Amino acid sequence: MRQNVLVALLLLTAALAGVLIGRFFFMPASPPAPPQAVELAAGTALSPPRPLPAFRLLREDGTAVGRDDFRGRWTLVFFGFTHCPELCPATLAMLSGLREALAAELNADELPGIALVSADPERDTPPALAAYLAGFGAGFRGYTGEPAAMQEFATALGVPYRKMPMMGDDYMVDHSVAILLVNPQAEVAALFQPPHVSTKLQADYLQLVSAAR
Repeated sequence: MRQNVLVALLLLTAALAGVLIGRFFFMPASPPAPPQAVELAAGTALSPPRPLPAFRLLREDGTAVGRDDFRGRWTLVFFGFTHCPELCPATLAMLSGLREALAAELNADELPGIALVSADPERDTPPALAAYLAGFGAGFRGYTGEPAAMQEFATALGVPYRKMPMMGDDYMVDHSVAILLVNPQAEVAALFQPPHVSTKLQADYLQLVSAAR
């Protein structure tokens, strides 16, 4: 009788051990905690980052490109146009100076590219973009395409623009002055609304790059 009790206890112990081992090795792990958003001085970090929508546009060198053109490097994206009298050239010059300032603190592979996405594709042909961007220094790319494709891309990113008729056939373009930061995975990682202060953008960019390492 005593032997039967002992055997039963041993079997019960083995069964309990099996349950514990099964729970330890085979129970699903707890879900990971959601990523913490980075606190920025001048912008809003997206957590998690938002993938770029699919698109097919023309680069300033005439090459047809899609989302993969943004992979492999950080990119500051601004919607503007070559006939813009003040705001666009001032913003692009600021971004050029920002890139130069970052060059003193980062390796070349961590420097941001700067993308001008045309809000005036009817006039901003690839050659027009190439000639315009040549005056702002290294690291610039331009993107244009069919008006419908450009509107679709801008709408998907929440960056509106519209034509404003003027005298005769002339027109201006009313557009957002937001700057988007796209990470090397072709995802929108942060959004910067005006007023744009170069030193604050620099601090935020360094913080985001450091957090992504």
